[in-house]
Formats: sequence, structure tokens, C-alpha cells
Amino acid sequence: MKQYKKESTFKLIQFKWVFVADSIVVVGAVMAYGLIATCWLGMNSENALSMLAIIPLMILAVSLGTVFTLRSVRRKMDDLLIGIKEVSNGNLDVQLDCKKADEYAPIYDGFNRMAAELKNTKTEMQNFINDFSHEFNTPITSISGFAQYLIDTGDDIENTERNQYLQIIADESLRLSTLSQSTLLLSKVEACEIITEKEAYNLSEQIKRCAILLLPKIEQKKIELELDVDDICYVGNAELMEQVWINVLTNAIKFTPEHGEIKIAAKCTSNEITLKFFDSGIGMDEETAAHIFEKYYQHDTTSAVRGSGIGLSIVSRIITLCGGSICVESKPQEGSTFLITLPI
Repeated sequence: MKQYKKESTFKLIQFKWVFVADSIVVVGAVMAYGLIATCWLGMNSENALSMLAIIPLMILAVSLGTVFTLRSVRRKMDDLLIGIKEVSNGNLDVQLDCKKADEYAPIYDGFNRMAAELKNTKTEMQNFINDFSHEFNTPITSISGFAQYLIDTGDDIENTERNQYLQIIADESLRLSTLSQSTLLLSKVEACEIITEKEAYNLSEQIKRCAILLLPKIEQKKIELELDVDDICYVGNAELMEQVWINVLTNAIKFTPEHGEIKIAAKCTSNEITLKFFDSGIGMDEETAAHIFEKYYQHDTTSAVRGSGIGLSIVSRIITLCGGSICVESKPQEGSTFLITLPI
């Protein structure tokens, strides 16, 4: 009851101020018109004074129009304030009705898009935490389990079996370290909006160096590597771009069987750079290709090709920051081709 009286008093005071302001405007306008009419149009004093009789009516009309407008504006702003309060309280499902917003429709639409983006961000964060915990928990469990088994068995275990378990521990430790570094890099590029520290460098030589860096893995699987790279000068962040080539090549090597082939082609036009990475690997179906750049997504979780599911997410984000694009063309058992375009 007290709150209702308080709001009523506030509205009454607000109306009085509107009435006073409108009265000043109307009186000033009428007096100005009377002065102009008397001096320049020859209106006599009696006609000028008779105009004063319409001042109350004009004040009332203008005041009612102003109050109606203010109430309409306040009602729309109240809806916006309620929406902001709901979002601040954690309700990200709130959406404002743009059909009743009239001239405030762009503001309502911006609020709705903001709330939807916040909801998507919250969902992505929850999924990231769940996936992050799962991915880290797997190697930690393996390391802990095998280490404890070696401790419990002591000298009763044969050297061959011991070495196998130690190798698993070493492999899982390396995987955990790689996963940590990749996750930190992914967080870095996702938080980045503009690439800084750009410089002009030879993109062709960088791709060749990355191929040489991964040459031991290529030779281990007896993969035939073919390079058809133009001499290209590119302006960008060399450190980030190196992560792109290493991750794409590592992915190609991982899914290419022994005695397979990998082809790298890079061409430059006046507007853009086009790069193709082909591998004769196991390929993928359309559904897998649609999710391949998502965080932690793995379409094959067998031990032979097990990874972290982060590499291509990093590649996609860096390419996007560069203003380029990346897509994949693939069919099961027919290999995959990653197509990357970068603007000049």
C-alpha cells in the first residue's frame, strides 16, 4: 500500500512538472506570435488579447499529449528495465516483444540478441568445462592406475610387461602435456579479437619448415609427401600461422595409413592465397565434416588415431581471425582435402 502511494505521488509530481513546462512553452509561443502579429501583421490589441483565452486549452492539450507520450515511453522502458533485471538475476531466457516496441524495436532487438548470446556463451562454457574435465580425466586415470599397479606388484612383474606399462604412462603424460598446451592456445585465440604483431614473411618457406619438422612421423608411416607451393609473401602473425600448418599436417598424418600420400598446394592471386591439404586417409562422412572444427570433437576414437580434438578448432579460429575461411571436402575411405583461403 505504501509502495502504491509512493508511486502515485511520484506520478503526480511528474505530471505537475510536465504541466509547468508545457505552460511555459505555450505561453511563450502565444506571446511571441502575438508580438509578431501586432508588429508586422497589423493585428490590433483587442484581437491579440483575445488570443490569451485559448492559452488554457492549448496548455491542457499539449500537457495531455506530452503525458501520453511519456507514459508510452516509460512503459516501453519499464519492459526493458525488467528484462535487464531478469538477466542480472541469471535468467537468460528472457526475450522482449519487438512487435509492441514501435520506434524502440532496434533497442529491443539488440537486447534480445545480447541475452541469446549470453545464453549461448554460458552453454558453451558449461560444455567446455564438462569436455575439459573428461579429456583431462582420461590420461590422469591411466597414469594413476598403471603407476599404482607397478607399485603394488613390485618385483613380481616381468620386465616386458613393466616396460609396456611404463610406455603407457609416458604416452599418457605426453598426451596430457599436449592437451594442456593446446587448451591454453585455444583459450588464447578464442579470447583474441584482433591479430597483432604482424610482419611480412615467406609463407612458402614456413610451410616447408613445418613439413620438415614433421618429417620423422611422415617417414615412420612411409607416407609420400608432395609439395606444390608458390613463392608467397604474407603479412601476418608467423607464430599463429605456424600452428595452423602444424595442426593441419599432423591431422593429415594421423589419419593417413602407411604408404599413403599427402599433397600440399599453395597458390597466390591478386586478391587471396589458396591452400589445399590433401591426404589419402580414412576420410569422413558429411555429418562428421559438419562438426570437425568443434572443440573436442573426434569422429574416430580408436587408439591408433586418438587425439585431443582441439587442433582443428585452433586452426579454424586463427583462420577466422585472419579474415579467411577453411572447409573440408571428404568421403569415407577416399581421403580428405582441407581448403584454406587467406586474403592478401
